[in-house]
Amino acid sequence: MNELQAKIMNVRELSLIFGSKSKAHEILYLLKDVKKVVRQGFYEPELAKVEEFCQQHNLTLAKSRFKVLLADETAFSNKGIKISGDDLRPGLFFVYISKNEREAWLASYYELTNDSEELGRLLGYPNCCIDFFIKRFTPDNPNLQLKPTNPYTNLAKRDKDQVLISHFPCSSNCPESIKMGKTFFNALFEFDQEYARELFLSLSD
Repeated sequence: MNELQAKIMNVRELSLIFGSKSKAHEILYLLKDVKKVVRQGFYEPELAKVEEFCQQHNLTLAKSRFKVLLADETAFSNKGIKISGDDLRPGLFFVYISKNEREAWLASYYELTNDSEELGRLLGYPNCCIDFFIKRFTPDNPNLQLKPTNPYTNLAKRDKDQVLISHFPCSSNCPESIKMGKTFFNALFEFDQEYARELFLSLSD
């Protein structure tokens, strides 16, 4: 058992800190150096244990200056409006987590300035998928999910917390996204074999 596994026994345990298994995946990708920066959303009461985890694992956490009010609190939603971080209404703060302090704050800056291209690059998304997002995403068309044909790029079960990648692929068979999904799966499998097998079987349905 390596040092990381000794500190965190499995994905389910990590999800208790970060609120979902898909968020737990991304933190593992970060700790295992297959992602440089992750971007996640949390409500204020959820942040303390996330910040504590980051301090314990020498990760920089940069918090957005704004919050997002989701358009639909009852289901997975990509729609929302930005409000000031000082606004009393409950909203999601975005946090940008990295082993590299500069990259965490750069991600925060790119989000603040609505620079989707540079933010996407920093988050490690394929260039073809960044272009796809920039051209297709609008407030009226926030869900760019495609019909799944490959388990590595399958986003159809993200509302069930079952997903490997965190970006919208430009196609279900995007070679770069599949390569990324395989890298992420291998990282999960190395850490928690039973969970990784269950996830892959579900995404293959």
